[in-house]
Parts: sequence; C-alpha cells; structure tokens
Amino acid sequence: MEHVPAQAAQPADGQGPQDRHARHDSHDPTGGTTAEATRTPDPAPGTTADPTHTPAPAPGTTAEPARTHDTPPGTTPVPAPATEPAGPRDTLLGATALLRLGGMPGAAWTAGAAEHLFGSAARHTDTTERLAAQARALADRLGAEVVPHPSLAPADRGAVLALRRRLHSGAAPGAPDCVLLERSSAVPPDLAGQARALLRGAEAAEAALARLRQEVTAEQQRVAEQAWRTARSSPVMRAFLDSAAPALADDIERRLADGQSWSGKQLRKRAAYLWRIVGRAAVKTTPRGWAGQIAALPVTDGPDDAGLPLLAPGTPLGALAAIAVENVHLLRSGTAPADLRAADPATLLAPTPLHFAEPSAPAPGDPPGQVRCYVVDPREPGRLRQIVLRRTRVLESVLALLADGPRTLGELDRTLPPLSAPPGRPAVAPAVLRGFLQHLHGLGVVQICRAPRQHCSGWVPAETVGTTGALPPMPAGGGADAWFLDSYRRLGADAAVPAAAAARVRRGLRIAARLAALRESDRPAEPPERQPWFAGLTEQARPIGEILADRLGADGPPPVRRYTGWHPAHDPAGGYARLLAHLDAAARSGTACVDLDDALLDELGAPPGGSTLPPWPVDCLLRPLHPSADGGPVAVLETASSAGVLDARFADGLRTLHGGYGNSDAYRAFLAAVEERTGVRFVDLLVPPLAERSANAVRRPVTTRWWTGDPDPTPYYGSPGGHARYLPLDRISLRRAHGRIVAEADGRRLIPVYQATRSPAPPYDTLVRLLLAASHPAASYLVRLDALDAALPDRARLPRLTAGGDLVLTPATWRIDRGRLWEPGDDLLTKVRVLALLRRSAGLPRHAFVRTAPGAKPVPVDLASLTALQLIERLCAREAGTALLVEEMLPAPEDLLLRDPLHGGASVAAQLLLRLPHDQSAGRLAEAAADALVHGGRHDVPGPSARRSAGAANTR
Repeated sequence: MEHVPAQAAQPADGQGPQDRHARHDSHDPTGGTTAEATRTPDPAPGTTADPTHTPAPAPGTTAEPARTHDTPPGTTPVPAPATEPAGPRDTLLGATALLRLGGMPGAAWTAGAAEHLFGSAARHTDTTERLAAQARALADRLGAEVVPHPSLAPADRGAVLALRRRLHSGAAPGAPDCVLLERSSAVPPDLAGQARALLRGAEAAEAALARLRQEVTAEQQRVAEQAWRTARSSPVMRAFLDSAAPALADDIERRLADGQSWSGKQLRKRAAYLWRIVGRAAVKTTPRGWAGQIAALPVTDGPDDAGLPLLAPGTPLGALAAIAVENVHLLRSGTAPADLRAADPATLLAPTPLHFAEPSAPAPGDPPGQVRCYVVDPREPGRLRQIVLRRTRVLESVLALLADGPRTLGELDRTLPPLSAPPGRPAVAPAVLRGFLQHLHGLGVVQICRAPRQHCSGWVPAETVGTTGALPPMPAGGGADAWFLDSYRRLGADAAVPAAAAARVRRGLRIAARLAALRESDRPAEPPERQPWFAGLTEQARPIGEILADRLGADGPPPVRRYTGWHPAHDPAGGYARLLAHLDAAARSGTACVDLDDALLDELGAPPGGSTLPPWPVDCLLRPLHPSADGGPVAVLETASSAGVLDARFADGLRTLHGGYGNSDAYRAFLAAVEERTGVRFVDLLVPPLAERSANAVRRPVTTRWWTGDPDPTPYYGSPGGHARYLPLDRISLRRAHGRIVAEADGRRLIPVYQATRSPAPPYDTLVRLLLAASHPAASYLVRLDALDAALPDRARLPRLTAGGDLVLTPATWRIDRGRLWEPGDDLLTKVRVLALLRRSAGLPRHAFVRTAPGAKPVPVDLASLTALQLIERLCAREAGTALLVEEMLPAPEDLLLRDPLHGGASVAAQLLLRLPHDQSAGRLAEAAADALVHGGRHDVPGPSARRSAGAANTR
C-alpha cells in the first residue's frame, strides 16, 4: 500500500551518497572559471531515451503535454453528485470516489491451490499417528499378556520381545510377526487379530503415502503449467510480464523448446516468479500499468439505510482505456543532449532546481564567491553530483535571467550579451554565449524544458478485449521504461458509493482517529520545532539555501520514518496501557473480534472526537467488504491521510477521459479559500525524480497558485486545470515564530505542500523535510492502525479490531514461530504436511498476508497452495527473525464485490479512495482550516524579512 511522504513514506529514489571527485573547466568566455564536482551514484541507473524536443509553456503557466494521438471524441463524464454545487467554493470536496482495481481476478490466483492435497497430507498424518498409537497399545498387551504366559515357547520369546520393542516405537508388525502371533497358543485370538488389522492399516497408509508423493509431484507440474498458461492467455498478464520482466517469456519458451522440465531448478524458479506477479495483479491493487487499474464513481445521496455497502455486490466493470506518459526522468536526462549552439530559439531553458549563491569576497585577496549546484549529469543520468562554480559576470547574468523561471533561447540571445559584458567593453558575441550555455547544459546547471508526450488510447469495450486478446495499444519505441502507463475502467451505469455508507466510514474514522490519538499520547511525536535537527533556527529568518548547506554539511540525510505498528505502553497507568490490557485479555480468552466504541474510549481518557480529525480534507484508503446479515463493517481502513496525494497522479487522466475530475478542482478551491482567509500562500514543492523507476509518481494537477523547487513544471503538471507562478527557492526563508517553524517569502507566510507519493532522493529529502516543517499541521496527518502484534508480542493470536462496528481497523493476526516450519532441505511432501498441520493447529485462514515484522511489506499467500511454500521460504531467507506474522485477508477472494467481463465475469479486488468530508463544501471547511493555521493572526509573519544571499540566484 502507499503512504504520504510527509509521515512515513515509501522507499526513496536513491540511497546515501558515495562521493567521488572530479574537476571541470567552466570555459567562461569572460575569464575562466572552474567547477569541482562531487558525484553520488544513483542506485538505479538504466538505459535512457532520446525524446523529441517539445517546447514547454511560457514561464509561470502550464500547458497540456503534446499527445501522440488525439483523445477520441465522446469522453464520458463522471456521474454528478445528487446536489450540484453552485460555484467553486460550494463544490463538494468528496463528490467523487476512486477505485483501485486488481488487473487479474482472484480466481486466477486461487487456481494455484490444491486444498484436497493439503487435506490428504493432514489426514495421512492423522492415520499414521493413530496407527502408531495402536502399535504402542498392542506392545503393552504383548508385555502384559503374552511375554509372561507359560505357554510361550522359549524359541518364540525373543521374537515377541523384538516385536514389542518395534511396536513401542510406533512401527507396525510385519507379516511374519502376524503369523507368529496367530500360531502361538500364548497369544489371545483378538490380540492376533489386532496385529493383523494393524498390518493391513500400515500397508494401506504406505500405499496412500506413495499416492501422495505422486500427487505432489503432479501438482507441482500442474501449478507451474497453470502459471505459464495464465501468463500467456491473459492480455493483462502478458502486458504486465512484458513490462516487469521483458525477456522472461522468451526465456521460458526457449527452455521449454529445449526440453527442460518444470521440475528443474531454472523453470521452477521462473514459475515461482510468475505466481508472484499473478498474486500482485490479483490481490494488490496499487496502480501499475494494467496490473492495477483506476475507475471513478460518484458519492450519491440515497436512502438513509445504514446497511448499504460501499459497493453493491456484483457491480460490473466496463470499457478499458489507457493513458501513457513519457518517463519524465528519461525525458530530462536523455543520452543525446541537444546542442544549444544550434538549437531552436523557442527552446526553453531553466536552471537546475537546487542552486544557491554563496557570498562574494568581502575583501581583496579573499576567495571569490561561488554558486553551488546539485545536478543530474546529462551524460551520466544515473549519478547525482554536486558542482561548485566561481561566480563570474556571465554566470551571474545567466542565472539572473532564469531566476524567475524558464526562458527561451531567443530571449537569452537578446538580453544576455549586454548584461554579460564588463563595463566599457563590447558585448559578448551570441555564438560565444551559446557555447557557454551549452557548457552549462553539459554540466547540468541549466536544463532544457521538455513536456512529456502523452498518448490516450480511447475506450475499448471489455468484451472486445476479451475476444481479441488485445489491450488498448501502447506507444511503440523507446523500450519498456520509456513510458508510464495508467489504465482506467468504466463502471456500470448504477455504480455509486451511497452517502449512507460514506457516513459510516466517517463515523468509524472518528473512532479510529481517537484511538490513534490515544496511542500517540503514550509516545508523543516530537514536533519539528523541538527536534535537534532544527536547533539552528531562531526568530531571525535564514534563507533556505544556507540552512540546507548547514544540514548537508553537518550530518547524513534525515532518517526515513516508517510505520512500525503499535508500540508497548510506556506509561503503565495511562489510557493506552489500559487499552492494551483490555486487548490482551481478549486475546488470552480467544475472542475473535473486539469492537472499540466511543464509550470505551471515553473511559480510557482518549481525546474527544472533535479534536482528533483535522479541519482538512482526508483521503481514506479502504478495502470494501461484502455486506453481511448482521450488518458488519463496511470496509477495512488501511490509511487515512491528508488529501491530494494518493490521487494526484491520476487527475490529468481522469480529466482527459471523463472531461473533469471534481475532487482536484474542489481541493484547489479549498486551498484558495484558506489563502484568502489567512493571507498565507500555499506553494507546491516540485522535486525531480532521480531514477527511472516510479519517476512519474511526481505527476499531479495544479492545486496551488505557486510552486517552488524545480523551475520547470512540465514534467509534473498535466493538462491545465489552473495556472501557477514560480517562486525561486532562494526567496524562501525559515525561522521560528510563536513556537512553530514558519516559512516566508517577501513578507508572506508560505505553506509548502508536497503531493508526490515517493520520498525524494538525497539531497532533496533534506530540502523537503526542512520545508514541510513549516507546512499546515494537518498536512502530515496519518491514521494507520494495523500491526497490533508489535505491542503484544507474547500472544500467538490477536483478535480483529473494529471501530463502532463500522470499520475494521486491524485484521486478526497470528504469530508463528519459525521453528514450527519445515527445513529448506525437506522433501516437498514433508513441507506440504508441515504446512497443512500448522494451518490446522493454529487455526490459520486459507488466504492471508504474511510478513516478517510489524509494518513490513505484506505478501499475499494461499496456504492451500504449493506456491505458499516458496513464498514463505523466500520471506524467511530474505529477512532474519524468529517469527512470521500471518494476517487474515479481508475481503477473502470469494467475497470480492466487483465483476469483470474481461475475465468472464470473475470477481476482482478493489480499494476505494474516499475523500472526507464527502458532503462538505470547500469554502465551509476552509474556515476551520484557516482558524487552525493562524490561531487568530492573519499573516503570522512578524519581524524582519529574511536576509537574502547576495549573488546571481537572488536577483528578483
């Protein structure tokens, strides 16, 4: 699942720096300068594309990227909510919900199961144990009745004693033993009969074992063939496999043609990989190509029925469409940079996002001033490097002209020559200046603004795709990584989220927020203004560049904050400790489900509900549940976080395919209303991706009137949903005021926002942390309540937690000691037997998510499939530990709600992204958000303006 970067984000684009040094001559036409570069390897180097240059929009605006094909006519708007708002400020914040859909049906994943095989293995073990118990009972009778019998011949006594020893060990008698017992007058007839029956039972068990071995071998072959058949027959799997492992299908075909068997090591490993991607596409719904799809549906008024589900069971999916956008990292770092000396005058240039001027020499003989830049080398796009340039007149002139955003080469040709010439000397020739710009471009100090191309397929009926086996086409050329594809679906005409079900989510979220606040009260997070990291900030404003340089020189990058689940109580007398004691008692008593309501939270001293939900739009990521007769929860709550992040990447696609996306428009109106009420300025922080993987996670709509960071907005913003102006980083300063950290520029308080779903790579991670310390208090809001096992590590099973009967907060969890697992070297049947018995003895569900530690990445596992064996072994081999955590899968594959005609009407998994409050207007919520922001003061920026660094980067 995905997480908001401000709280505990997902893995960063890059790792820590490993410095190398190099020197460059800047070839300044007015007098040579030098640059010292410190290179940092990026962890994900790869091939690069050479996109055709596309002129970017004029500075201060955004434009729709060029498309390889026009969008077909007849776009279908998302159905409107029941009450149409009158204007932008009256727009409902959550009138549209988003579905994140599995690209493959759950049945494709569960097809790898052989529950009868695991059941047979468990029953065979039962039979073996029963026969061993009978053998031991027979040994006791032999010792008590036969051995002391006077009629026992001395010649037979030794044989009887030997048989007795074997029986005590659990072995069955052999045929000669039965003959001996049957002919001896010292042996009662019924005892001899028991021995003969035991022999027949042992022979039957041995035959059953041989059949089991054959069945396991056959099942191993079937499972491998099933994975390959699914990968080749499903257009979704073919597309996913071609993007995830482009050469794998050809490799498997070649090995099969060479006569290799699925039981061989190489094909066995490839079959295991195929099952992992089938599980990814069928169980996990995080959007990725065709494996995870997006659909929009309205939140509508209707009957006030608390029993309505979030999604009606059997809701059908419809037509498919795809929007592909060029990889923005490859686009910027093309392997064949344009030669600016001969480039079109309309070519747009911008400076590298991170460049800061250091002061000039205060006295003759002191070192000259410098400009420090952090750049991606266009010739080595997999490496981040730091370069330092001497401040010369021509460099200052170039950066001065680009200080407020991108400019065309034609503008620079006209304005740069007179500015760069020393007093009393003729202007520098344009050709010489073009050469200098080309040199700066080669160093990465200036970059060409290229708008990524966009390809829209148009809608294709699901039945057509099912019949032809052909998905909507992707752009050709450039390789698998050259384009990022997002896939979209239509829904049935009646598909909608009932307002009554959305209200249940809000009630459950209110309880969840109180619970999270109670947990946080036991270990309160230290606010940024009290962290040692910000110790250098005072009431005197300092430019962000100075602070960034201090932080980068003082220590390593900020630690990545990850969710690790519930924690053991620190205050034994506090409300959180009493809550854990309540849950521990329920676990010890074997309670299957514990419902937490307001009455219990009041008793525990949890903060009141009105103070725990922020005055800010909140995006709830939910797994809708099938309605039950007893009116159970409507969904599993995965996360609740600040709005505008999880859906940002898809806003442009929804606008293109449906003619609009009201949630992003309402969120923009909300931010604008807060600005008007407070006098603050929201600023979108644009941070470039430094690796190919997940590069397009930076895409987002225009929701603020200003942006900062990267001066080139074209890789980030899609088609125009509004206009924004560029605010250079060097105009931003930080300081303390009234116990909080405040960002400001030109006497206006700034509220930085960051809408990407990936954590930035160094040194941008430090910049983001500095600026987000001055963000709105609600911008880092996160509610996540899974992983209770971290707080109660001694319990083998923990109950499911629900919030007022409306939401599942924590699915039931089992802690399994790894010592109860099989050994990696055991034969396959032994592994099957151990897993079958473990599942039965621990009461494990068939379908589960398995992880190695609280908060770790969950892996979907079908515990009635041979695929579970390899998945569990892989988890244990990759991560050390003594236990495995098994979490029930909710909903289970048989309880999925949506039906996909692309897969013959089979059910598919879904997550629902619901924005709350769904029924409140942007203007109304903005009043409460403004009060929380300023605490009664309109601007909240008293004191002198920041001292601006002198130099080229501070000119306007």
